[in-house]
Amino acid sequence: MAEKKEVPDGWPLVTGDYEVGDPQSCVAISSNGSYFHIEHLKGVAIQGPDKTENIGIEKMVANVVSNSNIRFLIAAGAEVPGHLSGESLIAFWKNGIDPATRKIIGTKGAIPFIENLPEAAVARFRKQIVDVIDMMGVEDYGQLNAKVKELTAKDPGAFPEDPMVVKLGGAEEAAAAVLEMPLARPASPYMAVIDRAAAEIKYKSQLLARDQKLTSALSKNGLLGLMAGLIGAFIFLLPLILGVI
Repeated sequence: MAEKKEVPDGWPLVTGDYEVGDPQSCVAISSNGSYFHIEHLKGVAIQGPDKTENIGIEKMVANVVSNSNIRFLIAAGAEVPGHLSGESLIAFWKNGIDPATRKIIGTKGAIPFIENLPEAAVARFRKQIVDVIDMMGVEDYGQLNAKVKELTAKDPGAFPEDPMVVKLGGAEEAAAAVLEMPLARPASPYMAVIDRAAAEIKYKSQLLARDQKLTSALSKNGLLGLMAGLIGAFIFLLPLILGVI
């Protein structure tokens, strides 16, 4: 039997839109743009969507490295347009990130920057996960369960190092601070919703900034083109105007 390690109390340690199965399992599933249900997936440690190629991946990594038993990660479900979270996750595991820019190497995702994970967590994830299985586009529970069974049979046992507890910083830490404020009603049922909204707001604000720069450049070029056209027309008509005079 494969050797297992105890997981930290309260695992998963980072909030998110996920479902927990057996923490001793060696398999986790990212459903990306799709939603699966844990009752239809047998022998999975944790599963849930990952809709962003930055914060989503950061939270996933933090929960994986804090459970040394997880050795395989299945990337399945529908790809997320623009974000390309599935492609970005696979590239993250294969290639890591550029140390200068913090950009995931080899992905075409819109904003694939890993800003809140320490280098040690990135390295730990890439060593702990034996394989990221590309099942993008697959939503069939039969195929998913067959792959989980296959991977479980190859369970190499827990990663030899103890669980790594990662505290995310930056935007994630700020979001956590808001969630910890006293509320009139219990916050836990709404945490996933607030988390998703914060991620979407950050993403859309970055896109708006890019669009504004692009629009400004196009407007400037359009104005220059109009002025050049007017000047050309004036030069062309000038002899006619002088002839009339």
